Amino acid sequence: MNFDLKDAANRKITVIFGVLLFLSLVNIVSLAARHKHIKALTVKISQQALIIEEKNKQLEADKVQYTSLAARLHKEVKKVGDLETELKKYRRSK
Repeated sequence: MNFDLKDAANRKITVIFGVLLFLSLVNIVSLAARHKHIKALTVKISQQALIIEEKNKQLEADKVQYTSLAARLHKEVKKVGDLETELKKYRRSK
């Protein structure tokens, strides 16, 4: 009878350790999957950061070009205004 109790206790311990081993393996696999997902997201974030940086550079270049064109347009409008004033003076003097 003593052997039966020890055998039953050993079986219980074996079953408990088996279940704990299985749960540990499931936990390790899920952590590995999460780690892989986190690495993929990190790569995606890095790519997005590069894209944003490139778009910011392009936006800054466009802003500089717009400012330059606006300044040129302002000068041309001012020239046209001066020429119109001169034309009016010329017409009056005739």
